[in-house]
Amino acid sequence: MREIIYIQAGSFANYTGTHFWNTQESYFTYDGEDEPIVNHDLSFEEGRSPQNQPTLCPRLLAFDHKSHFGTLAKTNEADIATNASLDTTWRGAVSRETQDPIPQSEYHARLESNMEEGDDLEHQDPNIRYWSDYSRVYLDQKSIQAIPDALESTEAEWSIGQGLFRRYDEETELMDGAFRLLVENCDNFQGLQMMHDTATFGGFSHAFMTSFRDEFLKASVLNFSFLSGADPNHAGIDNVSGCSSLLVNDALCLQSLYQLSDITFPILHPSRWSTLESTLSQGLAYDRNNLYHTSAVVSSLVETATLPLRLKYSQDDITTIADHLNWRKSSRFGQLGGIVSLPVSATTPMFTNLHCNLSTGDDHTVFARRNVTRGLLHQDLTAFDAWCDMSSLREPLVSSIHGPAYPVPTSFPSIFRYTRPRSLRMTSSLLTAPSTSIQLTGYARFVEQTARTRRSDGALMSMGLESDDVKELVTALWEIVDGYGHEGEDLVSSDKIDEGDD
Repeated sequence: MREIIYIQAGSFANYTGTHFWNTQESYFTYDGEDEPIVNHDLSFEEGRSPQNQPTLCPRLLAFDHKSHFGTLAKTNEADIATNASLDTTWRGAVSRETQDPIPQSEYHARLESNMEEGDDLEHQDPNIRYWSDYSRVYLDQKSIQAIPDALESTEAEWSIGQGLFRRYDEETELMDGAFRLLVENCDNFQGLQMMHDTATFGGFSHAFMTSFRDEFLKASVLNFSFLSGADPNHAGIDNVSGCSSLLVNDALCLQSLYQLSDITFPILHPSRWSTLESTLSQGLAYDRNNLYHTSAVVSSLVETATLPLRLKYSQDDITTIADHLNWRKSSRFGQLGGIVSLPVSATTPMFTNLHCNLSTGDDHTVFARRNVTRGLLHQDLTAFDAWCDMSSLREPLVSSIHGPAYPVPTSFPSIFRYTRPRSLRMTSSLLTAPSTSIQLTGYARFVEQTARTRRSDGALMSMGLESDDVKELVTALWEIVDGYGHEGEDLVSSDKIDEGDD
C-alpha cells in the first residue's frame, strides 16, 4: 500500500479540503453495497469518533488559526496539562477567562435531524461560519493544528511565517509528534498531497516543507498552491498598499515550491476568475466572494484530477504523475483545468484553465497532459476524443481516464443554475505547457523592478529580505522561466510594471 499524507494550511485550503474529504466520504460503501471505487486505506486510517466509536479518519494535518476552526478548536490535553502545572507553581491569585462555546453549525444540526435527501438541506445553503461547519468526516485530534491567532495579520511576511512554524514545532513537537505518528501509521508512505494559501501560510509552509525534506528527501510531494489576489502582470495598475508585499511573498513561495515539491499547480485567486468562468462552470452560478462556493469549485477539479491516485487497481502514484508531467525535468509548475458542470446539451467539451496563467498563447502547445472525465456518456466521450485529436500531443505524453460521475453530497453548496443533481458530469486535467512562463515572467519582472526602486527598500526589509536575497530570488525566477522557453517574454510587456522612482 502507498499511503498519502495530506497537508492543508490556511482558510481557503481548509475550505477546499473539507469539500475534498466530504467527497471521499461519499465513496464509502456499507454491507451489501457495491465495492468502493477507491482504496480508502491510502487516505484514511483507523481512528475514534467523538463518541469513542471506531471510524476512519483522514491522514491529515490541518493548519489554520485557532479562531478559524469553529467547533473543532477545543482545548486539548496539552493545554490542560500546562494550566495544571501553572496552578501548582503560581502562588498568587488566578483569574480565568472563558469564552462561550461555539454553537453547533446549522448544517450539522440538520444532519442530526435527519434532514437529508429530498428536503431543504439540498435546496438552500446553510449558514457557513467556518470550514468545519460542513465537514462530514471526523478528524483525529492530531490532525487539528490550531495556530495562535496573535500573529494572524503578520505571517504574510516571509520570515515571520517561517519563525512561526519553528516556534510552533518546538512548542508542540509537531514533526516528531503528530507528523511522525502519521508516517508510522503508514505501511509504505509515498509522500504528501498539499494545499496551502500563499498569502497567509507561505513562509510557514516553506519552513514545514524544509523540515520535511530534511528527513524525507526521497518522498514525493504534489502541491496545489492558492495564490493571493495580486496580479504581477498588472502591478502598475493594481499596486496599492500591501500589493507589493503580496506579490513578493507569492514569488518567494513559487521559488520555494520549485525547489521542494515534485510538481506544483498554482491556483488563481477567485477574484481573478472572471475570464475563466464562462467555460469553467457552464452549469453553475456561484459567488466569487464566498469561500464556501469557490472552494467547492476548486475542490471538484482537484479531487477529480487526483482521482487516479486513489482508484482501486490504479498503478498511478505521485511520482508517476510528476514524472509524466515533468518529463523535460524543467517543468515543475503545471496547470489545473477543466469544466466543473457539463451542460446536458454539451457537444465538444472545451477545457479552460484554472491556474496561475492567463494564457493568450496557443492552447494546443502542451508538454504533457493527464485528463480525467467523470460520468461522460457515449456521445460525450466521442466529442471528448475529437477534442483530444485537435492536439498534436499523443501517447504517452497524454493520458485519459474515464471515471464515474462526481458525487454531490448535501454539503456541496447550492450553486447550480438548474435542478440540483446528485452527481456531476465533468472533466479535469493536469498539464504542463510553455504558457506557464507568462505569470512566472510577471513575477520575475515585478521583483526585479521592485529591487531597483528605493521606496521599496523598507517593505522588503520588513519581510526579512536583504538586497542579496532579492537578487537571488530574481535569478531563480528567471531560471525557472527559462525552463519553459520564452513565451512569457513575448506575451508580457514590461511597460505594465510600475517603474517607480530610481
